[in-house]
Amino acid sequence: MRWALLAGLVLFSACVPMAVLQPPEPVRGERFTLGGSLFPAPMSSPYPVWGLPYLGYAVGDGQKEFSLSFQAPLRLGAKVQLAEGLSLDGGVSLFVDLNQGAVTGFSADAGLLLRMGRDFYFSPRLHRLPWGPLAPQLTLGYWGEGMAVEGGYGPGGPYLALGLSFQSAP
Repeated sequence: MRWALLAGLVLFSACVPMAVLQPPEPVRGERFTLGGSLFPAPMSSPYPVWGLPYLGYAVGDGQKEFSLSFQAPLRLGAKVQLAEGLSLDGGVSLFVDLNQGAVTGFSADAGLLLRMGRDFYFSPRLHRLPWGPLAPQLTLGYWGEGMAVEGGYGPGGPYLALGLSFQSAP
């Protein structure tokens, strides 16, 4: 039964969005983001659209940033600024068996965050999932005045993500 539950969680994680919900520039100080994603049901369901909450925390010095986010699974990330409005972002997502309290697998992602205009960003990235080949993701988003809205297409298909962000200065 546990293996079936674990397999279901891993399969479900491959079918859900992997929201970026972060601006191209590394944060200076701390940033908290609270939001969620909407996406087409990954399996037969009476509900055609599913939702998933998003919780993120980042700390940085304006040149580099370290982050922790949760949107099934837990993601540990880092971002470094390459040029004005351009950063390299990557992370490792950990799949945890809550019954045993152990990490049962992981995936990795890396991508660019490019500012387009004043408040828009574009993020092409690749995901290395534990059960298949590299999976591409394209995201277009808006980040401004403590609010983020993004749409994208990734390993789980199309998604729409919304977030509210709170930032403190160093």
